[in-house]
Amino acid sequence: MRTPVPISPSSAVAFRLLLGLFLVFAWIAVAGSLWPFRPAVHDFEVAWHSFWNLPFLEFRIGSRSDWVSNVLLFVPLGFLGAGLATGGRAHRGVVGLILAGLCLIPLVLFSCALEFAQYWFPPRIVNPLDVQAQLVGSVIGMGAWSLVGGMLVEWLGRWREVRPAWIALLGLLFLAQLAPMDLSIAPSDHKQKLARGGVELIPFRKHPLSETATQLGLFGCAVTGALMGVALVNLGRDQWLQSRSIWMNGLLLTLGMCAIEAIQLLVISRVSSTSNLVVGLVAGWLAVIVARQSQGPGGWEPLPAERGYLHLATGLATWLAGALVLCGWFWWPLEPRLERVPIERNLRLFRSQQLGSWLVSGDYDWATKSKLLWFFPLGLLLGWICRRAQVDWRLPAWPLLLLGTVLTFHLSLGTELGQALFPPHAPDQTDLALSGTLGTLGLLAGWLVARWVLPISPGQNRQNPRVPLRVSASRP
Repeated sequence: MRTPVPISPSSAVAFRLLLGLFLVFAWIAVAGSLWPFRPAVHDFEVAWHSFWNLPFLEFRIGSRSDWVSNVLLFVPLGFLGAGLATGGRAHRGVVGLILAGLCLIPLVLFSCALEFAQYWFPPRIVNPLDVQAQLVGSVIGMGAWSLVGGMLVEWLGRWREVRPAWIALLGLLFLAQLAPMDLSIAPSDHKQKLARGGVELIPFRKHPLSETATQLGLFGCAVTGALMGVALVNLGRDQWLQSRSIWMNGLLLTLGMCAIEAIQLLVISRVSSTSNLVVGLVAGWLAVIVARQSQGPGGWEPLPAERGYLHLATGLATWLAGALVLCGWFWWPLEPRLERVPIERNLRLFRSQQLGSWLVSGDYDWATKSKLLWFFPLGLLLGWICRRAQVDWRLPAWPLLLLGTVLTFHLSLGTELGQALFPPHAPDQTDLALSGTLGTLGLLAGWLVARWVLPISPGQNRQNPRVPLRVSASRP
């Protein structure tokens, strides 16, 4: 008789966390499928007969935006459901894949129930393609769990306690920021949102502080940031009963607030504003400092296991800030126009340009083209970040340099293509080539300089490079 495998504390912690997150995303799926919650009278037998006569086995893609939305809606449910099916344990191989696949049947039934319920919630329309897309999303989520679920459980094993009340608070804050759940990725909906001022790239430009609606919105963002900061500080402690430092809690807060504001771009009826993000971050950081200092001294000192993450986050934040400033410089006055005809015309001109045309003709404005030189210092910073990551995690050099090169050329390409959306600018092939070349040269130069300044210490722990040997030896 085989002895059953005991559930480890890390598996129990992972199971509680996965269950809470699964309930949150299940409610998001319900709200997204039945919104605007206006029930109507409908005959059950007629609905049942119509539902079973739908062509579920006819696989095709109707509206691309709706299909992608339904896929994304069930990816987290497939991921979390696979984790719950395995009991929060890090099963690998065929056994883990089979256990993860057990969640597919209840997810399909849940998807069918949501689609069937739409008969009673007009103007929602019952569509078998939505069930197919949600099935695809569930499979993608299950595959993601089979790849990274084990690492997630092992990471959660460091935490001795995960407090459900604070997890529930974070889930409620997340849901509140998505209300009224009118999510859409259709370009036409976002064009209407942009036209009525629903996206504010410069703080207080379209919605001045003197307006009452702006003040209420900023107050709500401040309360959300403060509650999120307190929840993150009190969420859990690791196996040595050490709380995260102020810097690490602040990093998690920043990532969470940025993720919420980014998702709000998909909520058509909400205003996505950088002023809301700034106010939420300021209030959240103040709450993190007060809550962490109340737990005892030493809150500002990062734990040894946190330093690699903080180095990477600080470098990437600085690089992203520089990239945003550079993009804003090229796109000023930041008044996007999502009109198909001028955008297609600019892109056709960009594709048909002759490389180096303004260099040969001399037809250029040096004050404008000199902005390309700023790609070199951004490349220097990115090279330093790559070297810092190699030192902290003992990674090979070529994947980091390849990733840095890809980021550099994506920044160059995004800067140029973005000019097709921000008149009176227009993309230029020569600008793309020069900015990409300067950024790559800066990347290589920054790597060489950082390699001389940041050598890899021979006393670094090879099993856990983020924890030095002298620290790990002092613990039992």
